[in-house]
Amino acid sequence: MKNNSVENEIIIYDGVCVLCNKFIIWILNRDKTNLFNISSLESNFTEKNFPELKKIDSVAVIKRDGKILQKSKAVNYILKSINKLILLRVILNILPFTISNFFYDIIAKIRYKIFGKYDSCPLPDQQYKSRFLD
Repeated sequence: MKNNSVENEIIIYDGVCVLCNKFIIWILNRDKTNLFNISSLESNFTEKNFPELKKIDSVAVIKRDGKILQKSKAVNYILKSINKLILLRVILNILPFTISNFFYDIIAKIRYKIFGKYDSCPLPDQQYKSRFLD
């Protein structure tokens, strides 16, 4: 899978994180052309094809050409792809990625304390089930 192109781009996220799940649902509701498929860090798909991402504990996008974007680059790419949150995208484009990733890492460290954590990955809504890779 790593060396091959993929049909849809893939978002990989922390499936037990409440904030991450809400973000994925928000994306799916706005991704009207089905640009993205979804997989959690905890899935068999990620374990088999991208085990190195489990160590990083970050949102990632696997582009069609196999390139992997992580952290603020991934978020910016997702928002640009679905054409949402233009002000945030402008800020992410202005800031050097070291600075935007610094803030990303702060949020990542406190996300469970503020938003909570599921015991296991929740099942996707039926309408989006076909977009999840397991």
